[in-house]
Amino acid sequence: MVREDKVKVVKDLEDLFKSANALVLAEYRGLSVTQQTKLRRELKNAGASFNVVKMSLAKRAAENIGLDSLNDYFSGPTGVAVIESDPVEAAKVLKEFSKENEAFVVKGGLMDSEPLTVDQLNVLAEIEPRDVLLAKIAGGFNAPLVKVAAGAKAVINKASYALSALVDKKASEKEVSEATDSVKEEVASEEVKKEEE
Repeated sequence: MVREDKVKVVKDLEDLFKSANALVLAEYRGLSVTQQTKLRRELKNAGASFNVVKMSLAKRAAENIGLDSLNDYFSGPTGVAVIESDPVEAAKVLKEFSKENEAFVVKGGLMDSEPLTVDQLNVLAEIEPRDVLLAKIAGGFNAPLVKVAAGAKAVINKASYALSALVDKKASEKEVSEATDSVKEEVASEEVKKEEE
């Protein structure tokens, strides 16, 4: 590779590493082209990419931007997964792919400029997806509102039942009162008749 080309590749790698939310380095020796293509497709769907680069150039790019902690991983045929979106989804893809393919060995990485071990990557892969977490948070906010609405409805229903009962009571009292008045009138009219006789 010509010197100018190397300088350009290093600069491109620096830009790529800077833009990433996380970087994961993995040995890919023994993977077929088909397997690598599958990995790239799955990572692309998770907002990441898998890049096979010359290790000496990747090491130089990492050193130039202060990512010296990655130097231990730049040995052998190593690919760099550059995660530009949600690290959880990409971690799931990498973990699952390494389970299915023994030749793919995750070495470690970097997230938010902090070293990322294989164990930490596995923990990251166990986190529920962002959409699920947001739905749970929304559900948590929604639950108290549902309870308030149900409580308000119960109060309104109780008030309407009480008002209905009061109206029924007043109506029945009026009927009793009218019936009593009617009886009193009959009794009074009979007394008047008796007196007239």
